[in-house]
Amino acid sequence: MKLQYDSTADAASVEVDGPTTPGRAAYTEELDQDRIVDFDADERVIQYEFLNVRRYGVRLDDLEHRDQLARLFAEAGFRERTWSTPSPAPQGQGRQ
Repeated sequence: MKLQYDSTADAASVEVDGPTTPGRAAYTEELDQDRIVDFDADERVIQYEFLNVRRYGVRLDDLEHRDQLARLFAEAGFRERTWSTPSPAPQGQGRQ
């Protein structure tokens, strides 16, 4: 597994089994607003994409490679959150 982080986009991608080349993904599934998973033709995960990584942390609790991902993100200094950890309201969206 290889973790890459783009600080400008606050996004991380994790290649599960070698580089993800154009056309390798058979389909993509958006799990929620911050997580996207690419699968190959045999329905194996080939890449995870995470958005708002520094801002909110990464949710890993329901992913197939959870333990390996948790180690990668911890080593890189990112915090993990669970489904029950609330995300902060976007600026200007709070109670009036």
